[in-house]
Amino acid sequence: METKNILDVERFVVACNDMLSGKFLDLNKKLDRFLSVMMQSEDVVDLLSECLEDFDEEEEFAKAFLIDKKSGNAKVEIPTDEKKRLALSVTIFNDLTNGKLNTNQFLETFFQDGKLTPTQNFLEKIIKPYRDLICKFFALDTNITVEDVKRQIEEEKVLKKEEEKKEEEEQFPNLDELLSGIIKTSNQILAILKFEKKRTDTLDDVEFIVNSILQACEKRDLMVINGLVIGLNYASKKFKNIRHLVEDLNNQIYDYYEFLAGGDSEEQEEDED
Repeated sequence: METKNILDVERFVVACNDMLSGKFLDLNKKLDRFLSVMMQSEDVVDLLSECLEDFDEEEEFAKAFLIDKKSGNAKVEIPTDEKKRLALSVTIFNDLTNGKLNTNQFLETFFQDGKLTPTQNFLEKIIKPYRDLICKFFALDTNITVEDVKRQIEEEKVLKKEEEKKEEEEQFPNLDELLSGIIKTSNQILAILKFEKKRTDTLDDVEFIVNSILQACEKRDLMVINGLVIGLNYASKKFKNIRHLVEDLNNQIYDYYEFLAGGDSEEQEEDED
């Protein structure tokens, strides 16, 4: 099944596993958390919306949970159709959490078991198959853990950074070389300014701008760097000992934009050919 954000589906599967493995007294509180995580997944919500379409909740619930009129015994007949089963499960979750069904009465009536408690039997008969079907529809392992989700988040971050770097390299080729030169020149400016005998507001301003240039280099923000260097031209006029380095910064940026403009011209010529 096509997904928009598989991580949100995986988080929901982890929430299912948390319910199945946890020990708790209040099922409703667990269901609230469970449903909250579920609603955060657009993919799961889309699937459930599809399952609930044309699904008669009252009729299907009555078919699944029966009381024999003669013996008074309860019978549970969960539909085998996968989408109906998902839709029925959601109906049960909603009815329990909104109070339409009395949780204790519902569990005691329909989930009595010789080996399991009613709650454990509910988890085994309703929650586990529900999780398994979600995993089946999205081709996921049922044993997903929090660590798996964290690992995938980190992998996606790395992938995103790689994609951003690729896009940046296409838009700003050889940017690393430019940034390296700007960082070197900026550090030289700061080193020379350390020998100034008198601290002044103007000196503080110049150092602040140069440090901001270094921070902008870390963020690889060429537009901000360019603006800061323009400001440095005015702020540093009184400091003749760094004038050549400020000019060097201007030249590096100017040459780089010239390089980009030349590259664009070459591409336009190729397109025209």
